[in-house]
Amino acid sequence: MLIIRVDEIGDYMLWRNFLNEMASSPKYRDHEIHFCGNRSWKSLFEQFDASSVNKHFWIDKIRFKKEIRYRYRFLRMIYRQGYTTVINPVFSRDKRYDDSIVRAARAKENIGMVANTESLQSYELGYDKGLYTRLFNHPHKPLFEFYRNRMFTEFVTGIYSSVVDTSVPSALLPAYNGLPEKYVVIFPGSRSKTRIWPVENFIKVAAYLYEQQGFTAVVCGASGDKMYTDAFCKSYTYPLLDLTGKTSLPEMLTVLQQASMLLSVDTGSVHLAAAVRCPVTGIFNGSQYKRFAPYPKELSAHFIAVYPKQIQQELSDDDMVRSKYEFVIDTPYDLVTPEQVIEAVKKAL
Repeated sequence: MLIIRVDEIGDYMLWRNFLNEMASSPKYRDHEIHFCGNRSWKSLFEQFDASSVNKHFWIDKIRFKKEIRYRYRFLRMIYRQGYTTVINPVFSRDKRYDDSIVRAARAKENIGMVANTESLQSYELGYDKGLYTRLFNHPHKPLFEFYRNRMFTEFVTGIYSSVVDTSVPSALLPAYNGLPEKYVVIFPGSRSKTRIWPVENFIKVAAYLYEQQGFTAVVCGASGDKMYTDAFCKSYTYPLLDLTGKTSLPEMLTVLQQASMLLSVDTGSVHLAAAVRCPVTGIFNGSQYKRFAPYPKELSAHFIAVYPKQIQQELSDDDMVRSKYEFVIDTPYDLVTPEQVIEAVKKAL
């Protein structure tokens, strides 16, 4: 059996605790279990989840998209495994990545979800006809992604899921030395340029946290975030520690676990923080409201999502949410003011 999960870090964090239930299900106890994942979060899988499967493969999505030879060799390798069952637990399936891997496997049984078609063009609808032999459908929205993942797991295994949150085992977290005694994590970057909140806003909030509470700013991000973290570090006048590009993802979890708070835009960092019970103050624009944020209290007791004021007023209207905020929208993140975030931080602390 092959389980495919090649989307992003946040998606993986909201699903990973269901992997073992799926892999160890009595229904598949006579199967050898393989896993295909996204190379960008390989270190997380190897630290916490590798023991759940017999073999794992990793896709470089940039090469898979751009290099025909790489794509061909990867799909040929998948085909040669001779799978009888393939499970794709992704709601927002992508014909270019996970669905193409399902197709290449040529398994007799393909299990997936009725796809979220939000990002598809009209001419692309129906491309997956006949690809899956069993499809899970939960038409009621909005639905937080963790709960969709749990229902899909029960659909696959046929038994009740005992997973109750996204937490990672603290005993497996690696050590990370040299951290300040009292700090907040500042995460000013994002892979998506549309999700950027101005650096000067991060500076205002971080300055408040230092002046009022004495928190050192620990600046974090991947090497691709350096443009934003460097701008923060250059202009911030209070004590800070710059860890940009200096931590693995498992080490980042350790840094977050010991932090008093994470301040970030809508990125995978908020899902990493929630998994180690780090309080989150996040800047959001209303996109896919209640699918990825805010977290239900039972999953993360201290998760504060701050939205532009005009959007915040509309989010209390369920009909408005379903008609407008179920989807990705292009409202600028900079409509959230630093004053709004400081007010949220006061409540959080």
